Amino acid sequence: MTPAQRQEITKAHMALPEGCRSAPASEESLAAFEAQFGAIPPDYRWYLATCGGGVIGSEWIDDIEELPKTHRKVREGQQQEFYTLREFFPVGWDGGGNPYGFDLTSGRIITEDHDFGGIHEVAEGFYALLRKKGLLQ
Repeated sequence: MTPAQRQEITKAHMALPEGCRSAPASEESLAAFEAQFGAIPPDYRWYLATCGGGVIGSEWIDDIEELPKTHRKVREGQQQEFYTLREFFPVGWDGGGNPYGFDLTSGRIITEDHDFGGIHEVAEGFYALLRKKGLLQ
């Protein structure tokens, strides 16, 4: 993301009501997550450290407290072959209970539909996701 895009995201996020956003993540909590689950994609790591997490449209992007639960749940689903996603970094759940997050090979935001099957692109990247879901005007 560009510096201008980051400014736009920060401004829009901080305009959300307090109940619709989380506090920014500390460097210690980010490092602890990464020690257990691996590197956080740079754009999302910036978002966690600056904005925390919160509402985007009708969905919620995980904050650093929810993120480990999401990763455990997706990993469990992968082990049980419920999810076929690989090279995937989840950042939240859509309204249908499907995980969405980064395709680590392309940077696109994808989801796997557990009702109808298939892996689908949600947005070209993290900034595009925030724009598409309505955080950014």
